[in-house]
Amino acid sequence: MKWPSHNPLSDYVNNNLNIYKDWPKPGINYLNTVDICRDFDLFKVTVDWYSQVATHVDASALFAADARGFLWSAPVAVQNKIPLHVVRKKGKMPGELLSREYQLEYGTDVLEIAKIDKPPGKVLIIDDVLATGGTAEAICKLLHDGLGIEYKDIELAVLLNLTFLPGEKVLNDLGVAVKNLINVN
Repeated sequence: MKWPSHNPLSDYVNNNLNIYKDWPKPGINYLNTVDICRDFDLFKVTVDWYSQVATHVDASALFAADARGFLWSAPVAVQNKIPLHVVRKKGKMPGELLSREYQLEYGTDVLEIAKIDKPPGKVLIIDDVLATGGTAEAICKLLHDGLGIEYKDIELAVLLNLTFLPGEKVLNDLGVAVKNLINVN
């Protein structure tokens, strides 16, 4: 299953994505974006895409979503010469932290970031996939409530936007813009 596009970069990434049918359970088609990292050229063009988004947004800081966002955020931070902050699941980082509980399909979880000064201007959150928006919304609320970053100054960049799920609408309703390489309908 591939998705139509009129963008050569989107087509290149789309044509090289591995889809694992019926994983982790029947009826799910899992898009394993981590496989992109196995191919240097494919990984490089996706890093370059994120880097261009960061430049276009004029991001003063990056926030990487645990854990696949880490893969792309580190090289983007280096290319763009901007600081990188990680957003982790509870209990993974030492120091003074800010926390946010959020709802999962079956229960709750907690995300944490190091307590830092509010970055100036816009910030960019990097993740691989936007689905229901639960994790991305929790990160945005953590940045807003914990660091005082206005929603209009937060953008999310993802490779894949699962448009049949409500993630983009959830973020847009907050005032957060979403940039994506591929829409999965």
